[in-house]
Amino acid sequence: MVLASGCTSHEWYKKELSSEVQKQYSPQVRAGRGYFYQGRVPEQFQLKEAFRLDSTDADLWREFGTARVKRGILDEMDYWYGGAVDRKPEKWAGFRGYLYRDFPREIADFNLGDEDNGLVDYSQGQSHDYMRGICYYGLKDYETAITYLDRYITKITEEEGESWVDVIAFLYRALSLLQLEQYDEAMAEFDRALKYYPNMSDCFYHKARIYIARGQFDLARQQLDKAEEYFQQGYYHLRPYVEVLEQIYIQDIRALRDEISTS
Repeated sequence: MVLASGCTSHEWYKKELSSEVQKQYSPQVRAGRGYFYQGRVPEQFQLKEAFRLDSTDADLWREFGTARVKRGILDEMDYWYGGAVDRKPEKWAGFRGYLYRDFPREIADFNLGDEDNGLVDYSQGQSHDYMRGICYYGLKDYETAITYLDRYITKITEEEGESWVDVIAFLYRALSLLQLEQYDEAMAEFDRALKYYPNMSDCFYHKARIYIARGQFDLARQQLDKAEEYFQQGYYHLRPYVEVLEQIYIQDIRALRDEISTS
């Protein structure tokens, strides 16, 4: 639309924009989504307008995918996150890996991100070595799980100090040792986790399992009492969207206590 005022004319609205200008505008339009909750209709319209300006923006593809992750629309999540990874693997491969419960695909994404960046990267605030360790635990390859968890734990300990290690890494290292029936080492690792998270119900529950394997039932009962107390207070490993590997429930604790009573 061109309006005339005296001898001056202005172009208030351009119908045609060059591809270069569209790519400049797209991030500005995308930034406007911050006014709306992620996944809401206004936010999605904002993203679609930005996408119309620049469909090559990997960050846009990822944003479309994230809203679908949180709503459990996994086929669409895979499509949109796949587009983000295709366009910017060094940034988004690890994030996609973090979302899967398909362990080989997760590992492949962490490896892809690390290869493109030339280092062990972080996604969702967590080391890829840590997450590879969890994946190998899920694949029941406990020795490889320990290898990657050790790499993560050693790096953080050397750079920041052991207290900066994510305590869940100690938990899964202990669980790996427990699966390998290395009970003394597993017990020590559960105790190391409790040093930094003294109320974690999971550790007391799994320590009880070790005591039962040793025939030390009184000690097992003591651990189960603590496990139940802290579980009731909400001190156990969980995530908001998925069941974690080796998720414990109050029924597990009580069933193990009943098992001792009938032994």
